[in-house]
Amino acid sequence: MSDSKDLEGTDKNPFSTSTFLKDVFMCSLVAFGGPEAHLGVFFERLVKKKKYLTEKALMEWMALCSFLPGPTSTQVITGIGLEKGGRRLASLTLLVWAMPMIIVMGSLSFLPYGLGSDGRWPDWLSFLVPMAGGFIAWATWQIGKKVVSDLLTLALWGQGFAVVLLASSPWAIPLILASGGLLAVILEKAPEKGGDSEFSPTRIPWGLFILFVALAGMSTIALQFSTDSLVGAFECFYRFGYLVFGGGQVVVPVMQQELVDHGELLTTEQFLGGFGLVQALPGPMFSFAAYAGGLSEVTGGGGRQALGAVISGLAIFLPGTLLLFFVYPIWGRLRNLTWAGNALNGLNATAGGLVGGALVQVVLVLAEVPSSLGYLLLTVACLSLRKLPAPFIVLLLGFLSFGVGKL
Repeated sequence: MSDSKDLEGTDKNPFSTSTFLKDVFMCSLVAFGGPEAHLGVFFERLVKKKKYLTEKALMEWMALCSFLPGPTSTQVITGIGLEKGGRRLASLTLLVWAMPMIIVMGSLSFLPYGLGSDGRWPDWLSFLVPMAGGFIAWATWQIGKKVVSDLLTLALWGQGFAVVLLASSPWAIPLILASGGLLAVILEKAPEKGGDSEFSPTRIPWGLFILFVALAGMSTIALQFSTDSLVGAFECFYRFGYLVFGGGQVVVPVMQQELVDHGELLTTEQFLGGFGLVQALPGPMFSFAAYAGGLSEVTGGGGRQALGAVISGLAIFLPGTLLLFFVYPIWGRLRNLTWAGNALNGLNATAGGLVGGALVQVVLVLAEVPSSLGYLLLTVACLSLRKLPAPFIVLLLGFLSFGVGKL
């Protein structure tokens, strides 16, 4: 899926598993905001700085993972690990990326009333959202230059841009991506082969798909015969993981409906306190499941509460990961067909438009507070220098915001 000419892993620049996992961990510490902001972090560290893959390969991963249920950015970074080192490295990548925030959110489930009842974080942390917007802006510009090459790809970029602003259904994104690929196949004059990757087609792992279905079915059946709330937690969060398209921003409202409104496992104040906090922390928003799962076991003692946090936090990531492992070889075969290059160009251009639309959404929210736009522009300026690592940018803006708050 990646252009071998630009990948780390040559004799001149050998690939190191430990270095790659260290880079994944660093991404997990600075990836604030939603999947589009995470994409900006991946772009800056994994593409520009370390050259594990190209810009187009990153957008291809985003396009593929947008078709799958589950956390898009988590699947993207897991997919990069999958391509670089198979399922073993992909599994380690998932753990290194997700576990820090699963542990943090699970631990905070022991302190629900310390999070605040209104779901807000301290004013000096208000720089986090515009900083995430800065990463999105940088990714929009850098990726746009790569995926828009003619009027057709510009039009496809525009349709991806528009659907983010105009459509509310989570199905809109997979559908618009599919239409982008189809239109490119139909309207491009000469078929362009998509076979410049290092990918070698392998057997389709039907066993993983059977496992995915079996876990869904068995957990549902087990729930009918067991009164253990941990069984219910696994079934509930595993189901969230395979039914929700659109990432954390979509799954959290779904959780609220089931856990608060219907299940009454959490109070509204507890839920909103955790929701506010997870937005102020880096990493995947699906880690909110660890907080919700831990808090749902609060009456069972510390051991069950910790177990509930771990089970819930891992269960919500499991189905999307199994589906990614299953789909990857199928995708590898399809992309080597004669029309695949055109389809990939269309998918990548449309996916680039999705990032641009997300930027506009962030800017519209920030426009009401001029200082927020200042943080966004400062983030872009720091990224444009190319020598400032993302952790330094977070610290710089944090100190600046704290200082401004003291004035």
